[in-house]
Amino acid sequence: MGDMTLPEEFQDLSVWSMWDLDLMSERSLQRSESSMEDIQSFYDAMLPRMENILKYLVTVPMSDEMDPEVKSLLNLTKSMAEVAPAVEQFFEPTISFGFDTSRWEHGAE
Repeated sequence: MGDMTLPEEFQDLSVWSMWDLDLMSERSLQRSESSMEDIQSFYDAMLPRMENILKYLVTVPMSDEMDPEVKSLLNLTKSMAEVAPAVEQFFEPTISFGFDTSRWEHGAE
């Protein structure tokens, strides 16, 4: 987290650097510790951009060596997928389905 750069056409989304998280467990924790208002704001900023983001991401090879700005955009996209059920279905940040998501390990990502 911290300073985040994104591909030029998505740089305006850099204000959401707190959602630039590599691990599913980190994204889940960010969602569960965020207010519903913050989650909704992130969702509202990302939703209208998702079509263009996905069109961009399919043009870039996915690998461990991808450029940092592309990885950050991918992380924001994964975070969007993390918060969507909270906004669209459950209307609350904690949607753990009865298990402690903090127990997920990196290998299970």
